[in-house]
Parts: sequence; structure tokens; C-alpha cells
Amino acid sequence: MNKNNSNITGQNPGQNPRQNHGWNSEWNLGWLLVCNFLVITAVFLLAEYDFKTPWDEAVFLFLNGSLQEGRDVWNNYWAFTNSRIFDSLSAVFLGGCCLFYLVKNRENSFGERFSRVILVVISVALVMLVIARGFNDYHHPSPSQLVSPFTDINELVSWIEVKTGTRKSFPSDHAAVSFICFLVMGRLFGRSYGLVLFLFCLVNATPRMVGGGHWFGDIWIGGTLLSLFIYSWTVYTPLLAVIRGSVARLFKLGIFARLVQNWP
Repeated sequence: MNKNNSNITGQNPGQNPRQNHGWNSEWNLGWLLVCNFLVITAVFLLAEYDFKTPWDEAVFLFLNGSLQEGRDVWNNYWAFTNSRIFDSLSAVFLGGCCLFYLVKNRENSFGERFSRVILVVISVALVMLVIARGFNDYHHPSPSQLVSPFTDINELVSWIEVKTGTRKSFPSDHAAVSFICFLVMGRLFGRSYGLVLFLFCLVNATPRMVGGGHWFGDIWIGGTLLSLFIYSWTVYTPLLAVIRGSVARLFKLGIFARLVQNWP
């Protein structure tokens, strides 16, 4: 019985739980206050300018203006990365990162890895919840609806149709989800995951600026501030400790105990 419990919880007799888990999951009020102070200050200063930067329009005109007749490879790439198909592939990629970490990482117990993956899922869910509830009535048209000249990518590519505008472009949900995954996975899973997710952020966030769906500020201000806010409340609070406790109790149930007792 003791052996099974050790496999389920990931702790050996006499082992310090903090050593096994790799990093603390208690309150870190210092960093929590710093992160929230930065977010609140930025919101206070930028709200007056509708969360736009002085270079929003210039960045849009430069990127969107690169879409031209005759640039078939270029046009098709940005059309694809602006499509729902690419959104689905991005979700599969993020899920694959979590699954790979859960199955292949052997530095922590299965219960610890499972707890960290749950924290990533919760972080993404909180980002989406804040966008859906907190910004649903915030009227913030995308550049394709306000700036001229505008090159509609749908007029250059015929094999797929993509969304190029919205009345609620702030914050960018693609950027916020990408950034929160980069921050939390990089923290919990390791630096190699962080590097891969950083590159993913660039690939996943940029297309909306080219296609006209988001301003520069929607991505690099809205996405950054929202992800930093959620990050602070998931990693600088005891949330992971609560998840660990719930997972440990779950794994003590008969069906789950048999499933994980020999899992490396």
C-alpha cells in the first residue's frame, strides 16, 4: 500500500514535497503585487488612448500592404494562418505539448505532471473567460474596418475564406492564449518548452496583424497584459497546491489508483 501511495503522490518517504515539485506553489505576494501593479498601471495609462499605440496604424499598413497580386506563396501563407483550420492545428499543437510533457517527462511524478497540465488548462480557460465576459461589450473595431488602404486577403486567395475584421478586436484572444501558454508552460514544463512556445507565439499572433483582424496594441498590449494578469494569479498563489491535493485524492480512487500506480 505504501508503494502504491508513493507512486500516486510522487513522494518517497521522508522526501521534501518542494524538492519533488521543483518550485513553490504558495503565496508569493511580492511578485503577485508587482505583476498586478504593472497591469493596472498600464491599463490606467492606455485606456485614455483606447489601448492603441502611436505605431498601430503604421504597423498595419506595412504588414497588410505586403499582400499584393503575384505574391502567391506569401498570400497563401497568411491566408492559411488566418484560417480556422490553422486555429484548430494550433489547439492541437498546444494539447500535444501538454500530452508530450505528461507522457515523456520523468523528472517529476505522474501526479505532479498531471497537476501542472491541469494548471495550464485552467490558465487558458481563465483567459478565455475574461475575454468573453470582460470585453464582450467593449467596442474596439479592427484596423480593416478603419484604415485605408486595406488589402482584403480574400480577394487574393480563392481556395479559402478568412475573417479579416471584428468590432471587438481588443484584446487578441489568439495572442493572449499563446502568451499564457508560453508563460505557464515555460515555468512549469521547462525552458525548452518555453523556447518552443515563444516561437509559437510569434507564428500564432502575427497573422491577425497582416490580415487586418487586430491592431499591434491588441496583441502586444492586450495579449501581454491579460496573460500577465492571469499568470500572476495562477503561479503566485496556492492554486497548484490545491490542484495537487485534488489530484492526489482522485488517484486514491480504485479505478485511477490501478491506472497510475505503475505509471512512471
